Amino acid sequence: MKDAGILLEAGTNEAEILVFQVGDQSFGVNVAKVKEVLEIGEVTSIPHGHPAIEGLAQVRNEVVTLVNLAQYLYGDEEFAQTVGAKDYLLLLEFNSQQLAFRVQRIQRIYRVSWTATKPLPEAPGMTAPVTSVILLDGKLIQILDFETIGNRIGQIDQAPSSGDHFVERVDAANCPIVFAEDSRMISEMILDSLHAAGFSNVRGFTDGEDALRYLQKVAAEHDASTIRSAVSVVVTDVEMPRMDGFTLSKQLRSNDRLAQVPIIIFSSLVSRDNEKKGKQVGVSCQVAKPRYDELVLRIREAAGIQ
Repeated sequence: MKDAGILLEAGTNEAEILVFQVGDQSFGVNVAKVKEVLEIGEVTSIPHGHPAIEGLAQVRNEVVTLVNLAQYLYGDEEFAQTVGAKDYLLLLEFNSQQLAFRVQRIQRIYRVSWTATKPLPEAPGMTAPVTSVILLDGKLIQILDFETIGNRIGQIDQAPSSGDHFVERVDAANCPIVFAEDSRMISEMILDSLHAAGFSNVRGFTDGEDALRYLQKVAAEHDASTIRSAVSVVVTDVEMPRMDGFTLSKQLRSNDRLAQVPIIIFSSLVSRDNEKKGKQVGVSCQVAKPRYDELVLRIREAAGIQ
């Protein structure tokens, strides 16, 4: 069991980051995504897969896909140089699915504040699967976007789908939506899903801090009776640079004018623990990625659109 301290409280803007090594480079992942760290046993190769898919590995009574992270990040040459007998299997769980990654070394777990993480700088052609960076023990650690990696190798489906819901298009131009999401890929899919459903007034931000700054500005220009005409619903991821979704929600609920605005968590980390945290900070509901159709329905319900 994890420490029953501040990390179990919502809105503290803290997290635990597991730092590991791929080749000679250090990367990080939110401990909330880590299911297990194991030695690598026998791997069964599978034909015609993505070049970075090493094969299938058995973890206790389950079979999972093993991705060679060195090959995915750096290519064949580095892959050949870094695979070793002492490598580790990093088993992650997100989007209600499990995916394993070969890494070269497990370093340590750090307790950090999201305020210490910085978004990846915008640059033309930037496609690196990195959501943010943080300085730890004098080293710049890149926080990997495993959702994007899983999607690119075809193991995690992030594409919008109809699922069990049929979302009829409505005219929702007068329903302003604000969302905070650090993944470029998921931000684009949120926008596409909302636009397809008739929501044309949508504003997105890459972290909770920028979203909060905008919403506070909106609140200063409205009173409690008119605020919903300026922002009908807020959608937020949980883990983001500078300010996480729970802290954003807590800040909104402490603002007299913004307190009544519905907040929807849209995250790959929807769990019983996070459901409890969401209730602590006044979240209206939570939707697990990549259920874009359900997200649209929950937004419509929160906005009072039939």
